[in-house]
Amino acid sequence: MPSAIWSAPPRSASARDCSVADSALTEAESALLRELTARGVRFLIVGATAAVLQGANTATQDIDLWFEDTTDPRIQAAVDAVGGIWVSGSFGAMPPTIGGEPLGDRFDVVVHVHGIEPFAVEFSRAPSMEIAGVSIRVLPLERIIASKRATNRPRDRAQLPALEEALAAATTKDDET
Repeated sequence: MPSAIWSAPPRSASARDCSVADSALTEAESALLRELTARGVRFLIVGATAAVLQGANTATQDIDLWFEDTTDPRIQAAVDAVGGIWVSGSFGAMPPTIGGEPLGDRFDVVVHVHGIEPFAVEFSRAPSMEIAGVSIRVLPLERIIASKRATNRPRDRAQLPALEEALAAATTKDDET
């Protein structure tokens, strides 16, 4: 299975142009995002993937998904529809997991995002982007930055300059329009 790396689009590309994201997804990964959306599962793309989608000059290999409710049976149905495996983690022994062939291990299920509001609040504020042919909500850069600051791990601190630069560029671009 290909191990694509998500990286920032060229500076000339719009942060809303997700052709880079689409090309970084396998067909099964794209299908899962379409299935989740078609079934009405509420989720956000968060973390470095969300930052890359918004133009941050950083890279990541995984795709962080924050679900409103990891016990939602529609998640299982969506994963089943693409031939993957869903472990809800509801029995407490391990965190929720999406994987199996053909999905691989690039999807990480996030159960809590530090330093920001609860899922429902963040979901209501999150912009939508077209990814894999569907409209998907993505945690905004300023909220990713707040979370990275709150978590304060070395790898999060290392990403802050790129995230802040992308936010400044987006803000400047918005001011010019």
